[in-house]
Amino acid sequence: MRGRIFGALAALLLTGAAAGASPLPGPLVSTEWLEAHRGEVLVIELQGGPANAPPGPTVAGASRVDMAKLRGQGSERGVTLASMPAPPEAFAAAMRAAGLRNGQSVVLTTRARTPEDTSQATYAYWELKYYGHDDVALLDGGTARWLAERRMAESEPAAPAPGDFEVKRTRPELLAGTQDVEHTLDARSGDVVDGRPFSFFVGLDRREIVTKAGHIPGATLFAYDANFRPDGTFRPKEELAKAATAVGLSAGRPVTAYCNTGQLSSVSWFVLSELLGYPSVKLYAGSMNAWTRLGLPVETKLR
Repeated sequence: MRGRIFGALAALLLTGAAAGASPLPGPLVSTEWLEAHRGEVLVIELQGGPANAPPGPTVAGASRVDMAKLRGQGSERGVTLASMPAPPEAFAAAMRAAGLRNGQSVVLTTRARTPEDTSQATYAYWELKYYGHDDVALLDGGTARWLAERRMAESEPAAPAPGDFEVKRTRPELLAGTQDVEHTLDARSGDVVDGRPFSFFVGLDRREIVTKAGHIPGATLFAYDANFRPDGTFRPKEELAKAATAVGLSAGRPVTAYCNTGQLSSVSWFVLSELLGYPSVKLYAGSMNAWTRLGLPVETKLR
């Protein structure tokens, strides 16, 4: 009997290995987990972008990707838009250069000195998912936590052998365009959440790429930076769920998240979709960049 049980367990393990079972325990991994499993995953640190963190030590064996390579031009209604998701081949080329292979487990990190740093990783996470690569997680607390705990680090990122990653499909259910947002608001068929800080929501601040200060009329404020503890790790799921409920969100209604160019709101998308398990969450990649350049109305009042 014992032999049959052990034999069945061995067969199950072999079946999982053959099927390429992922070692990732979920969308977030701790520094302790990564230290124990570093040889089983590809670690990529996102670099540059608006946060523009200077080069420095990183997780041993990690490669590095410049956020600029994950962005490109797009258009809506004849208007050319910067800071949109990179086209499929450009995105694939950046991932291949980082060493990513098709089907490989990948852990994303950033310097994570601020919540904005972490939004680089959540945006790359969303983009990987959008382009069909689901075997991905974030390092909770990022490189800053890894270094603070004096775990194995290197002064320079790794130079891996090129990977073979290809974009074989897209997942349109993760991406919203301006027309989708307009329809959601007009039909009241879901919630539109603004992931920016309060000062942007009420029109006190504005990024240069956005032509008018304020927010999309009817949007709900769900600021990205409120999702983190002071040490840069994500708040516990119970607290995140309580916050989402407090602003009127529900897993029973579709949600679309936006910010200025999609990066900050990718934190809101990650929290709602990946950590809380909301079944229908989209990222409005054009965000206020597209909305205002298309001449659509904004408001500054709180609901």
